[in-house]
Amino acid sequence: MNRFSNNNPLNKKNYSTKRRGLLTAWLLLLLFDLSFRGVPWLFHNITGLRFIANFTLSALALFSLLYLLSFIRKKWVFILLFLLLIGLPVLLNGSYFLVYNKFISPSGFDVFSESPEMVLSTGIANFKLWFVIATVLVISVAGYFLWKPQPRRKWLILPGIFFYSSLFIFLLLHWYSVNFFQQSSGAFYESFAEEIILNHQKITHPQRVKLMPVKQSTTRKPNLVFVVGESQVLSHMSLYGYHRITTPHLDSLYVDHKIVPFIKAVSIGNKTRLSVPYMLSGLQGPDPHGVFYQYPSIFDYAKAAGYITLFISAQDLHWGHLDQMFNDGNVDLLLDGNHFSSHVDVHKGVDDLVLLPKIFKILEKYGTPFLLVVQMDGSHYPYNIHSPDSLKRFLPEKSPNCINAFDNTLVVSDIFLSRFYQFLSKQFPGSYMFFTPDHGQNFGGLNGHFNDNFTPDVFHNGLIAFPPDGDTVAYHRLMKNQKKLVSQADIFATLLDLMQVKPQYKINSLSLLEPINNNRLICCSEYMPTFHNDPNCVVVDSNLHTLYINFSKKSVTNNQTGKFFRFRRLPKPIITGLEHRLNRIKPTKYDTLTLPSKKRSH
Repeated sequence: MNRFSNNNPLNKKNYSTKRRGLLTAWLLLLLFDLSFRGVPWLFHNITGLRFIANFTLSALALFSLLYLLSFIRKKWVFILLFLLLIGLPVLLNGSYFLVYNKFISPSGFDVFSESPEMVLSTGIANFKLWFVIATVLVISVAGYFLWKPQPRRKWLILPGIFFYSSLFIFLLLHWYSVNFFQQSSGAFYESFAEEIILNHQKITHPQRVKLMPVKQSTTRKPNLVFVVGESQVLSHMSLYGYHRITTPHLDSLYVDHKIVPFIKAVSIGNKTRLSVPYMLSGLQGPDPHGVFYQYPSIFDYAKAAGYITLFISAQDLHWGHLDQMFNDGNVDLLLDGNHFSSHVDVHKGVDDLVLLPKIFKILEKYGTPFLLVVQMDGSHYPYNIHSPDSLKRFLPEKSPNCINAFDNTLVVSDIFLSRFYQFLSKQFPGSYMFFTPDHGQNFGGLNGHFNDNFTPDVFHNGLIAFPPDGDTVAYHRLMKNQKKLVSQADIFATLLDLMQVKPQYKINSLSLLEPINNNRLICCSEYMPTFHNDPNCVVVDSNLHTLYINFSKKSVTNNQTGKFFRFRRLPKPIITGLEHRLNRIKPTKYDTLTLPSKKRSH
């Protein structure tokens, strides 16, 4: 009997063994992929139609990929491809998911190529040995079961390639697709392919338009201070109702009617390089063509209005080229953390309370009126290194990123802001100060950790106005908007208002001193080239409800109901407002950028 005939018992036994090995490897990888997501995440998502559809399709894609790998008979080639196509993606996406509750996004590859050291140091800081051991064990066992049988039906290779490629392309391009609802190896290479397709722009140098001469006012202009925080979370500030007293000095100022904390302030982006550049230009995303690089900054307007301009950061402004974005000749003094310390890195700048007296000396040296932008060290992770031992109120700090460690950073921010306000009131009466962080943070659970997401603790931020001490008119004007939906970018428009300067080009911000519409919409986006142009955003309404939009797949998810639909089914005013920003390639004349209905601004 021919040993390769269909009736050969040995051949049938080999085929049966091969089939069992393939199924065992496949099921083992799928079960492991579900297990590291955790029971709460699975309980929340596993019954959803979108999860079921995505995971089922990606599971079929994984099955076809494993089937193709099983034809490889050279052991070292099999091991190399199995580790590259299955093992490494599972390890990386699983490790990322354990921190952020999502898989690596397309921009993750850009971030790694830009700063491998920063990515690796963050990975080491969040290293979980148990997961690495579990992944190595599962991948080894799955690889053994897949390698052991020897398939003979080679005519199925071409259909297998076609089937896998079709599923991969469908999941890559279809609006229904969500990568973290899929199996981790396919999702990893889907993000990698999307990164290649997107062809992100890499603009770093400003090409700003020149301002027309500004008519100088004869009235006295106030000194202006814009404090940009780092990762402070509104829901952990006692000023906004947190049960711990984390901001006692700000609480007292509020009780004494000295400051105005805005209740519904939305971040421009969920990362420093998205929010900070745009809030200093009065813009919001999406901005895929990088029109930001052509717009005048707050320093350009202030210089034209006769102000001394200063930009002082506790952080390293070289990260993301923030120093290049604004150093266009209209900043009289630009200093970052490297000027004050040789130990500054991406995660840790100069201590805020060490920097503060240095800022005071600089202001006393320069004349008036001045515009000062200060970027704090703030509450960046790891949290425990951002507050000195003498000020740690909430103990013990059991881990670098525990809640106690974070809350202690807010104690420092509270002292920093209150001292700054007192200094201005005494040395430069009549000054205005504004504070907002660049973004917030997540603290675990379904939201994951840190800020790589669009959750309320990330996009819903504190924004505090410090009008001049005793100026009740300014205080009441600001208080009228306290409960309105506002944006970080609104500080830009407010500063122009106080400079008595009208913007010459269209901005996406409104003065906090003027009435704000109740039906406003605001966009928090990643689709801006100051980071890596990830094509997504959330649109936030006055109830802080959000619509998550994926521009590459043209899909929308209602984050309150969990329902999802195609982009074209959005209300027409939202589509019109978004498409205006998606298509703009150069600065245009100023208007308030209300949507065509004139009932919404966004």
